[in-house]
Amino acid sequence: MAPVALYEVVAQPQEITWLPWAVQYFFFIGIAACAALVAFIASNGRTRRSRHLERICLFIAITCAITAPLALAADLHQVARFWHFYAWPTPWSWMPWGALFIPVFIGFLGLWFCAFHLDVYTHRYRKLRFALALTTALAAVGLLIYTGREVSVVRARPVWFSYWLLLGLFFSALQTLFALLTLAMRNDTRLSRLLARAQLLVLLWLAAVLVYWFMGDTLSGHSLREWWQLSADARFLMLAAVALWLTASGFAAYASLRTVNLPLGLLHIVAAMALCWLLRWALLIGGQTLPKYNALFNPYTLPWGTDGVMAIVGTFGLWLALMISLHAGLNWLTARIQHD
Repeated sequence: MAPVALYEVVAQPQEITWLPWAVQYFFFIGIAACAALVAFIASNGRTRRSRHLERICLFIAITCAITAPLALAADLHQVARFWHFYAWPTPWSWMPWGALFIPVFIGFLGLWFCAFHLDVYTHRYRKLRFALALTTALAAVGLLIYTGREVSVVRARPVWFSYWLLLGLFFSALQTLFALLTLAMRNDTRLSRLLARAQLLVLLWLAAVLVYWFMGDTLSGHSLREWWQLSADARFLMLAAVALWLTASGFAAYASLRTVNLPLGLLHIVAAMALCWLLRWALLIGGQTLPKYNALFNPYTLPWGTDGVMAIVGTFGLWLALMISLHAGLNWLTARIQHD
């Protein structure tokens, strides 16, 4: 009888390296960059409506842009490592480009925000506003490309390895921005309905991107279909995304035909933001549960502490606090200038 050779394969589940902090960063930085691009388009107009749209977009952009890097810093685990990107630059890699685009984008966005409000009160900074708007828009484009490519370039995670990921992240953030603007501009019926139609169009583009990505004859497409077949969590996340897409599309279609009141507008925003956030969670967190170098799924349970639920709730709380504080500060400044 021939000897029987026994082989034992030992596989160790890998820990999740990108925590929910990373999801929060991708969520807020996408909205901030899209808001800056829309604000740049509005800055080229000279009507009162365009100035109001620019102001609202800048308000959304600056609050999201402050929140995003704070979440990113928490995900770095060792924040002091950030200066290594400058001390030992590696321009052939996508990751260190964030050390350039993020501070440039936030810095020029802050200057543009200040110049806009100074110009509103003094009417002396029109050219400066345009220069800052153009620079910020270019930085926003670079930031969107960098944010997508730092994920989609990873061949070891086939689900991420696709250019469709960049478009998916961009369109999901853009439709969220349009939902926010639809509510913020609800007193301008014509513009509010136009923004709702724009969101509906972007949602259709998003659906087309996701369908082509899922059905494509690519490494990433095959991985997505296998993930659907093998993982109940994947099926839940994908079906939840479809349900949220239908909900957001329904709200956008309604808002494109009728004036939306505050409660309905808030539900509209929640649906759009939930879709945007869930796509990032499914890709970034769910994608890390797939085997990378071993033969096991990597289990992940969302903790309640600072690396889990508290991180998510705290980041949204920070964003709300920034909006309230900035709105109150601007109202105080306006009243002070008008009084003087």
